[in-house]
Amino acid sequence: MASSNFKQLRVAVVGGGLGGLAAAVALRRSGHLVDIYERRDFNVEVGASISCAANGTQWLREWNVDIPDMKPVILMKLVMRDWETGKILNQYNLDGYEEQWGNVYNMFHRQDMHATLLKTATSPEGEGTPCTVCVDHICESVDYEKGTVTFTNGRTISADLIIGADGIRSVVRGQIGVIPEMASAPQTCYRCNVKREDIDKFGLQQYALEPAIHYWGGMEGKNGRSKFYKIVMSPCSGYDIVSFYCFMPTELTKHFEEGFAFSEVPVSDITQGRYDQLDPECLDLIKHSVDRMPWRLYKHEPYPHWFKGKACILGDAAHPMMPHQSQGACQAIEDAAALGIIFSDKYNFTNDVPAGLAMYQTIRKPRGTRVQETSWRATLNINERIGFTSLSAPDAALAAKEDKLTINEMNSYKMHDHIAAEVAKLSA
Repeated sequence: MASSNFKQLRVAVVGGGLGGLAAAVALRRSGHLVDIYERRDFNVEVGASISCAANGTQWLREWNVDIPDMKPVILMKLVMRDWETGKILNQYNLDGYEEQWGNVYNMFHRQDMHATLLKTATSPEGEGTPCTVCVDHICESVDYEKGTVTFTNGRTISADLIIGADGIRSVVRGQIGVIPEMASAPQTCYRCNVKREDIDKFGLQQYALEPAIHYWGGMEGKNGRSKFYKIVMSPCSGYDIVSFYCFMPTELTKHFEEGFAFSEVPVSDITQGRYDQLDPECLDLIKHSVDRMPWRLYKHEPYPHWFKGKACILGDAAHPMMPHQSQGACQAIEDAAALGIIFSDKYNFTNDVPAGLAMYQTIRKPRGTRVQETSWRATLNINERIGFTSLSAPDAALAAKEDKLTINEMNSYKMHDHIAAEVAKLSA
């Protein structure tokens, strides 16, 4: 039953990445007026593949996002390969995935996903008032009690609810008193893409175009190769692009600033160290790559809180995680979904935003922190990755721990029920 006390909120979303746009869509659908403030123009949006498992896809469907417009590849298997030979060591099949979980496992290209979410947020079509977008707005400070955001261009805006979706180097996070406890990860990454036309042109390995995520490495090699050497490959953008995440020990990188860098590097930056021992067919694909960009990784300890007053954080601003559970985008989408539900007309939180954000933290922080922690464990052992945790490890000594993260844990979760139960406790 809808609350008779529903109040339309003015919402300021600081950051127009995937998490910020998801939050904008969710809150638009819930009946609010949303303004998105992005530090730069969107034409620099680049990147590789994005995993969107059933726990993320369900919210895109609930918000009536045009998923086919994102040119998805529907994932059908996870394949673990030997670093040197490419021999298949383990395989997790996703046959029956949609039947079991009610949604498919989508692989998107970041640019396609971003463009469709932006369109959904701002289009005159669809439920709710179209969101507005302001580019070239770099957040300088936030007053979480007054509900104001000041930007480096001198502009100050007021909002009933402020959402910090400003990523790994979040300003909003610091403004609500969170000081990250962080350290350089022992592993760094380069992202790159191979065009389908080049796979065909140069006669490269056709299994790159399977609806699968292929993995090489991710565990200690018998010849002393570090477990931090790892490849993650998957098609996206309607099979027009094959995306690579190429990991290696951090000491091999020349890049030091946390997060993505938007400057292309030569292929020689990637093919270092033990990459000279990599499966030749995989290495040949990487040598024909484009859009080669560094991604410096840091390990963050869980933050003490995600909100203060009228301001909160979500996505990488709230729970930056290593990428090895492929849950970063899904967890940002879940953050957005929680805000959309909590501030819907189903509850009374639109009249008490800080109480609503306390509920948001109650709902999201334990689950987000759980995925953050198991993503670190999967950094150290590929057998801790969702999917592979349901199989017997090729090497019994590398079997996942008892409290491993599973597909069932991620996909059987019912957020609507969880929020309803927590709200009921407030009035008990």
